[in-house]
Amino acid sequence: MLNIELQSAGLLMLVVTLVIFLGQKSLDLRSRTLYFRALLSNILCVGLDIVSIIAIDAKHHGTFPVVWTDAICKLYIMSLCLQAYLGFRYAAGEFFGVNSHRILRIIYTGWLFAGWALMALLPISTYIEGRVVYSYGPSTLAAYAFTIPFIISTIVMAFVVKDQVSNRRRRAILVWQGVWLAAAVGQLLLPELLLVGFASCFGMVILYAELENPHEGIDRMTGQFTVNALGDYVRDCIARKKQFASLHIRIEQLTQLSELETTRTIMLRASAFLEGCNNAYLFREADDEFVLVFPKPEMLDREYRRISDGLADAIQVPVRVGFIVIPNSSILLNADEFFRVNHHLAAETEAREMIVVNAKVMEDVRKYSVVRDMILTALEDGRVEVYYQPVYDVIKDRFTSAEALVRIRDLDGSIIPPATFIPIAEENGMIVPLGLEVFTQVCDFLATGKPQMLGIERIEVNVSVAQFDRENPYTFVRRIMAERNIPPQMINLEITETYSAATKQILLRNMQKLIDYGVHFSLDDFGTGRSNLDYFIQMPVDIVKFDYTFVQNYFVSDKARAVLESSIELIHRMHLSVVAEGIETEEQLEAMKSLGVEYIQGFYFSRPIPMESFENFLLEHNFAEEEFEKLSGKY
Repeated sequence: MLNIELQSAGLLMLVVTLVIFLGQKSLDLRSRTLYFRALLSNILCVGLDIVSIIAIDAKHHGTFPVVWTDAICKLYIMSLCLQAYLGFRYAAGEFFGVNSHRILRIIYTGWLFAGWALMALLPISTYIEGRVVYSYGPSTLAAYAFTIPFIISTIVMAFVVKDQVSNRRRRAILVWQGVWLAAAVGQLLLPELLLVGFASCFGMVILYAELENPHEGIDRMTGQFTVNALGDYVRDCIARKKQFASLHIRIEQLTQLSELETTRTIMLRASAFLEGCNNAYLFREADDEFVLVFPKPEMLDREYRRISDGLADAIQVPVRVGFIVIPNSSILLNADEFFRVNHHLAAETEAREMIVVNAKVMEDVRKYSVVRDMILTALEDGRVEVYYQPVYDVIKDRFTSAEALVRIRDLDGSIIPPATFIPIAEENGMIVPLGLEVFTQVCDFLATGKPQMLGIERIEVNVSVAQFDRENPYTFVRRIMAERNIPPQMINLEITETYSAATKQILLRNMQKLIDYGVHFSLDDFGTGRSNLDYFIQMPVDIVKFDYTFVQNYFVSDKARAVLESSIELIHRMHLSVVAEGIETEEQLEAMKSLGVEYIQGFYFSRPIPMESFENFLLEHNFAEEEFEKLSGKY
């Protein structure tokens, strides 16, 4: 009996894998094409291995010509080299797609053809004794000489491109090559085992299961591609300079029915309708979002009209549908921009049915990304600074508090205006780490004891509602203060943004914990619409801060004057204090005093200033001349 059991089993595994591979829903990815080529070469290699064993046995019995036997054996070892080459190409992925690396691809391809030529020209011999059957000789040695560099290069490539591939992909490739090498060593020691062919088959099956199995990228509920598959496809297209168009679809339900049941119904109906786009790939990006990607950008216009006209009716549940259209991917510099633009514009789809991404939109997105990266590097490099704006206490006739304001120092040493980064930080969540850094620096300042010596009773620190939603502020506020022995009454936390119904209870619960600990709260930006009467009635604050615009309007509008005066009366009846921000002249100062405002803040006294300048300001304004001279000697 011929020794072909393992090869036959391996060939069967490969054929089954090929059938499944071709029958599954899939994307047109470069990695899939490379795997398909490697799989076919593996089938060819194992098939020739079996045929060569049969031919050697037939030659031994005198029933098959020697010339044809040698030719088949050479074809087998040449296919082995081809398999190693295509395996290397698969491991390299898009590495050779970069212009600077294409010369390497030419070198490796030339190495393959040179090896083939040498194998074809050199003689080959065969051996058979019982079940031990193999070929040997100069041609076979050449095959080893030309194949081993491909295997070594594949292993090296798994580490060279580690920044471009996941740990899972690298691990699978290394296991594949490791199994192949182990089998080669085993077959060298025990030639009758003929392990190499089966090991290569086993490795290809591992690669399919780990890396090319499309079920990994299929959403279980809708049967459409997942956001991970979307990322793979977009990166692949941009790397190959293959243009596409996309339609990002956001579906907001307008019903109060069971959320889980209704969401499932909406998404399944939407999926079924959108699947009718035969010229596009459909991805489920989030719970309420789909993305259609058109490999041919010109197909977008026709399909958009059909979808915009019929999607809401197909869902049969009250919904609001918003669209983000990227007419051509050539507007994108990289795959990250594809996701950034959708994330950046997602909220706008609530107010606008369709947003078309053009050069101006991309400019805004890139600016958004630059600012985000600037904040990250500033946090990492220690270029986030705290400026202090003094707050005048009308009753005590001195400066007893200050508002801590975040600033970022640019690489050239200049201060970046807060209007440049604060709105973006609030939008993308970077306000959370910025707020934490500011709070830490304020506590470090208080820990020196200098502010207290200079008359400061508290420092006001802005806290984003996002910090209450994403973190446990009670934990980090108490930890930072306890580590520095800061009395809790020295901190006043300012809350600005409105909150969602889901955030409200979390916000109030955490505020109460901090109040019980001894921290005070104030409501910032009152009069802007962001912080209103209902807002501060709900919240346990001690101080209400009138916004700059609200205060300035008092001096130019009778209606604004009436509203501000009534607001002060109402706030005082609730036993809360008022801070008037934006005071710039002595006339404005006296007007606020006459209305009973307890605290005044504005450029009339000082702009926000660095810590050392703030200390000097307090020395100069909070103390009489003799006290000033005594304290000045300590600084």
